[in-house]
Amino acid sequence: MILIFLAAMLPLLAQGPGPGPRPRGFGGPRAGGPGGGGPNQVAYLAGYLGLTDAQKTAATAIFTAADTASTTARGALRSADDALQAGVKAGTSENQLDQLAAAVGVAQGQLAAIRAKADVKFRALLTPDQKTKLDTPPARPGRP
Repeated sequence: MILIFLAAMLPLLAQGPGPGPRPRGFGGPRAGGPGGGGPNQVAYLAGYLGLTDAQKTAATAIFTAADTASTTARGALRSADDALQAGVKAGTSENQLDQLAAAVGVAQGQLAAIRAKADVKFRALLTPDQKTKLDTPPARPGRP
């Protein structure tokens, strides 16, 4: 039953992070991540962090490379998830389902690695003050 539940949840997990309350770096909800943001992502970060022109150029290159790399990984995730769903519908053995689910996990791990590596590269561009601001949630009306 747990495996079926997890298999049903995989398409939701594959969609990536949704909107969130604060920027957290490249992989954060507002900062985007592979497949999300593009020029708007850099524009948001530039305004929020006060990026220089050189930082904007470098950030654009980092995020574009990550977006490109994540396209392949997202395709692999979709394929692995489709195979797992087909296995569930076909009544595949538990051993085979374990292997199919592991392939989904590998693809998810690849996406997480792409986001993390891009985050490290982006953070390396930032001044200490910019890093602090990136790590500090903005004040939200009505919240402490």
